[in-house]
Amino acid sequence: MKKEEVDLAELSISVPTVPHDLSVKELLDLFDELVIYRHFTVMKRGQPIGIVTRDTVRHLAGKDLTAGDISSLCCRVRNTSVSKESLTGLLELIPLEKHPAIITDKRGNYLGILTYDTVLHFITHHKEFVLPVVQRIHTTIGKKEFLCIFGFKNLSKFREVFGSEKQESVYRILFEDVKDLFKGDVSGIRDRAEVWILTREKPQKEKIKELFREFHREYILLFGEFQKLHLYGYCIDLSQVESQEELYRVKDELQKRAKKIDGSVFIIHGLQPTLTLHDPSKQRLISNIKKKISFEFKEVLEELRSSPKDMWEHVLYDAFERFSYFELFYIMGSKGLQITNNIVNPKADYFVAHGKKGSDRSDKPYFIRAMEEGLFISDVYLSRATDDFCITISQRFTHEGKTYVLAGDINFREVHRLVRSLKEPVS
Repeated sequence: MKKEEVDLAELSISVPTVPHDLSVKELLDLFDELVIYRHFTVMKRGQPIGIVTRDTVRHLAGKDLTAGDISSLCCRVRNTSVSKESLTGLLELIPLEKHPAIITDKRGNYLGILTYDTVLHFITHHKEFVLPVVQRIHTTIGKKEFLCIFGFKNLSKFREVFGSEKQESVYRILFEDVKDLFKGDVSGIRDRAEVWILTREKPQKEKIKELFREFHREYILLFGEFQKLHLYGYCIDLSQVESQEELYRVKDELQKRAKKIDGSVFIIHGLQPTLTLHDPSKQRLISNIKKKISFEFKEVLEELRSSPKDMWEHVLYDAFERFSYFELFYIMGSKGLQITNNIVNPKADYFVAHGKKGSDRSDKPYFIRAMEEGLFISDVYLSRATDDFCITISQRFTHEGKTYVLAGDINFREVHRLVRSLKEPVS
């Protein structure tokens, strides 16, 4: 049976649009006239560029500013059909609690905005599709279903060095890997940085090993081997549990056991518990991934060297056809000033800010390290261009006696796909 689906446009609110050069005074009058609206969508050259809110306009009353000056950047999402089961995952991927998302058609034409409250309203009216995992566990005790829980070791040390934003990135890696590899209802328990899955299939050892491999490949690519961040996990057969109290007793016992064992470990509970262990230090595929990115990036750079400067933007646009995992390119001069606009992959199906010529990147690691070392691949960080996690590769080069730095960003989701696409055997 085909899963029921809904278009994002059906969930969006068709709020009024305003031109980017409308003054704050005119915006305030418009909000006073259209009292039912809290947001307006700001348009420039027929395209949505952001959102203004009633509160922001009132706060800035009397200022000599325009709608474009005070608009908030937010995700821009092309209209698509999503299953009702995946709506809770939509709230995980798009930060709707902070800002609404702009919904467009395939040509970028404005359709409406998507807010946290409207998605939540729809979800609560389709409870048969999105019954929380924790609630389902309560009703399945004593039945043949399995509860699997995954979490992290050494996460507090990782957060002390990298911060909470990068902690969020490793959590998302785990969440996406679990969703990709296991059948069942997946839920994120964010306060504990855990991923829970309720499934009718007992997890097989090879699937657990594959999960560990996939997670550590991506982790090492983005963060190196800092603190040897490991996973723990365990599985409870709910048919062997008689009460909620027993479930939580077994859960606490398995978690303590798993955390005491070195490396990444998964325990399947039963009369004779079984262990699956993993040592990420033996993984070598990650070096091949870095070589692939570096090799293909150098191909783009060599084409720049051999092309006239006024053709550089065309060269970079052509590069997306061969290396589609890049989300954008840009070039800086020897002082760190951006000498091109952001060259954005036209196939990117999410909002990417169009960075401008003249932006100062001289304090950014990807500029400093490229100037010092030649080639640099960054750790993961939160991109201002997309409000999402990415890595940047950058390299110094010379053209007609002058020094430049080419930089390319790879979105977190593309890193995820890239790692999973490389299936060479690991030695």
